[in-house]
Formats: sequence, structure tokens, C-alpha cells
Amino acid sequence: MLRVAIVDDEAHARAAIRILLGRRGGVEIVAECRNGTEAVEVLQWVTVDLLLLDVQMPGLDGFGVIHALGADKVPPTVFVTAFDKYALRAFEVEAIDYVLKPFDEARFLAAFDRARHRIDERRSAQWARRLLAATPRSAGAVPAVPVPRLAVPTGNRIVFVNFDEIDWIQAADQYVIVHVAGKEHLMRESLQRLAARLPRERFAQIHRSHIVNLSKVKEVRRLGNGDAEITLAGGRALRMSRRYRHEFTIT
Repeated sequence: MLRVAIVDDEAHARAAIRILLGRRGGVEIVAECRNGTEAVEVLQWVTVDLLLLDVQMPGLDGFGVIHALGADKVPPTVFVTAFDKYALRAFEVEAIDYVLKPFDEARFLAAFDRARHRIDERRSAQWARRLLAATPRSAGAVPAVPVPRLAVPTGNRIVFVNFDEIDWIQAADQYVIVHVAGKEHLMRESLQRLAARLPRERFAQIHRSHIVNLSKVKEVRRLGNGDAEITLAGGRALRMSRRYRHEFTIT
């Protein structure tokens, strides 16, 4: 879901933007602001993925909003305005696009799609870097002893599972459940001890009860309570707790 904020002093312009955004799925309008001052106040506490920002507004204009928030706090921005003379300045503050009023539907949606694609690319790159670099540690961790594959006792036999085949691993009291292509393998071992035997460049702990295979991660999505949700290639969604969220430094 893409969280969008609309900032425009004209009610009919905000209404037009709402209608156009309705042409696209996966959009949540989390804030509508009538002027720049209101926008600065709201954007201090509302998480926004994309800002649709007018330029000329009473009091604080669009560029004033950018300045007041600071470069590191401004969401990805598309300017929406009736004046073309600010286009160069808009791109100097790294706006994704600049759309003129009255809105042409095709032009507006092209700008929106471009912004969404840019945001998705940035999210993917950031999360890939952070997930691959993440190695949560604890004071009592057992030294890692990497092995080429995992030996899972099953009844009177042992099943050998290649690391690439593992989707995720789940703690269950004194056991762990190894999830492999829709199958579950139960092992009598603590998650902490098993984690120490896994290659750290391939696996990351995202919760006190969950370890994921990084190559199986399809999507990571921030949640409003500070946690995050990881979706694996098979569609399984897992919660990343706030404790491990800080390890990944979400921005």
C-alpha cells in the first residue's frame, strides 16, 4: 500500500487528485492539507510514501514546506501546480516529477506511476542492502560453525536439507520448525543454537521466533506501529519485530 499525502489550498484540486488516485490500486490517502503550515505539522507525525505538493499557497508555499521539513525528512515528492516557472527549482530539490494544472489524466497517472516505480526501486535496494548486511547479535550467542547443509532427524532417518531450499525457520519451545517448500521439519534444538550454524550471509533473524532465508524475501513493508512485515517468495508473511527493525535502520 502506497501512503499518499495531498497538499493543495484549492479544494477542487484536492478532489481531482483523489479521483485520479482512485484509478490506481494500492493507494491510501493518509493526509490532506490545505496549506503549507498544516502540511509541515501533519508530516511530522504521519508516515508518507509520496507527497503531492502544490507550489503557490497562502503563507508557506511548497518550497517552504520542503525547507521546513529538511531534506532528510521530505518524502518523495511530485509537485502539482498551475505554474510552469517553478519546474527547474522543483527538480533542484529532487522532485520526482512536476505536473501542471488543470490535470491531464494520462500525464498525472504517468507521473504517479513513475513515482511509485522510483519508490519501489528505492525500497528494494535499501532493504536488500540492509537485510544482507544484518547480523543481529546477542551476548550469549554461540560461535558460528557453518555447515554446507542442515541435517534434520526425521523418525528413524535423517533428511539433509540444502540451505537454498529453506524458506524460513520458526522457534517452537525447545524445538524449531524448518519450513522447506511447503513442508515442515521438526528439530529438537533452540533457535539460537541453530542460528549459530547457519551461514550469516544467507540468513537473518527478524523476530525472536523467526529466521528467514534472505534469498526468499520478496517484499518488506513498514507497519504503523514500528514493526515491519516480510513477505517470502511463496507468499508467507512474517512479522519483523521492532527490536530487529532497528538493526535494519528503516528510513
